[in-house]
Amino acid sequence: MSTSQKPNPLVRAWRGATRLRRTRPFWGSLLLLAGAYFVANPLFGGDWAFYVHVGVRGVTPLLLAGGMAAAALVALCVPAQRHFPAIVASMLSVASLPLANLGGWIIGMMLGIIGSGLIFAWTPYSEKQLAKFAARDERRGRRRALRTSAV
Repeated sequence: MSTSQKPNPLVRAWRGATRLRRTRPFWGSLLLLAGAYFVANPLFGGDWAFYVHVGVRGVTPLLLAGGMAAAALVALCVPAQRHFPAIVASMLSVASLPLANLGGWIIGMMLGIIGSGLIFAWTPYSEKQLAKFAARDERRGRRRALRTSAV
């Protein structure tokens, strides 16, 4: 098999990332993960003595951020089950306002609400779009077959 037929590993990785972005609620999950980071950021880097001193009140932002991150990952990995994690993430984002340093300086709360809204609103491709992609792949396959038969 010649190298002209096999795509570059970088090209294959880029195509795989594009496919992931197009077939899943990628941007909503990314915003929700960023919101979780901002909610938990004030407590990152604390050692055990810090958490003991702060007590249970200091663990609450970590639990909220963990729930938001888990919802983002569930929506990203299992897009068919995106509605329930989006609803839970929006509730956790709103709850972070009074429970976690004003919702991660309000930035984390807003990113969480917007991200969970994007996840909830995301829809898979329609039948018309899927047919268009199948036709494009078929054309590419025919061109590839013509190139290999000419060689």
